[in-house]
Amino acid sequence: MIIKNRYPVCEYDTSRNPMIKPSDFLSKTLPSKCVITFFRKELNQFVEDKKLSVIDYLYSEVLDIPIYEYNTPKEKICITMPFATAPGAAGTIEELYAMGCNKFIVCGGAGAMKKDSLAGEIFVPTAAVRDEGTSYHYLEPSREVECHKMAIDVITSGLEKLGIPYTTGKTWTTDAMYRETPEMITLRRKEGCVTVEMEAAAFFAVSKYYDIPLAQLLYAGDDVSGEKWDARNWNNQESVRSNMIFTAIKLMEEL
Repeated sequence: MIIKNRYPVCEYDTSRNPMIKPSDFLSKTLPSKCVITFFRKELNQFVEDKKLSVIDYLYSEVLDIPIYEYNTPKEKICITMPFATAPGAAGTIEELYAMGCNKFIVCGGAGAMKKDSLAGEIFVPTAAVRDEGTSYHYLEPSREVECHKMAIDVITSGLEKLGIPYTTGKTWTTDAMYRETPEMITLRRKEGCVTVEMEAAAFFAVSKYYDIPLAQLLYAGDDVSGEKWDARNWNNQESVRSNMIFTAIKLMEEL
């Protein structure tokens, strides 16, 4: 049933029978647990160091993303990268879910909106302000979407056991990286947002739609909390990014 709205982005279809589903052309061949990372260089180094094997791919017209198998002390998991932005994030989870994955930890970076955030500070988003379009195809319109509660509990408990400090809070998911205006940043900060990125709302929406555990770790990269943008060398935080991959793998053991 179509729920009509004045604005197309807010029109929602309650039907769960789309014309095309990933399960129409993908088989369940992957482990149930999957770590997703945005850190290509650090993942490549991890793959080289651990001599991981490619077990499948996420295919697209632009590039094919390898999916690796990793043996933890307890079980086999898979590790891969996502397609970027909200549509890419949703498509990534859709296809991995169709291939057998049903528990996810995502690690990536975000712009810091807290004035005292340090570069490399770890955030665990508890909800995302839905300032993108993808989530509205999975859930009825609302201002924000919450992250999976059980997954958050596992992640935060695990971080505490590992002695890794973290901050929880809302994240602002936007489709337009070059339209993060000072006034909009102020508005989102007043809503409680501590970070800004482009995928979390979509990740959380697909997780909620299929009722599958998914949580996200974000590190504070560039700073958008001041009068001017501060890049803070955000994409060269190699040690932070490498450690986040290791941490996500460790936390996945408990999910």
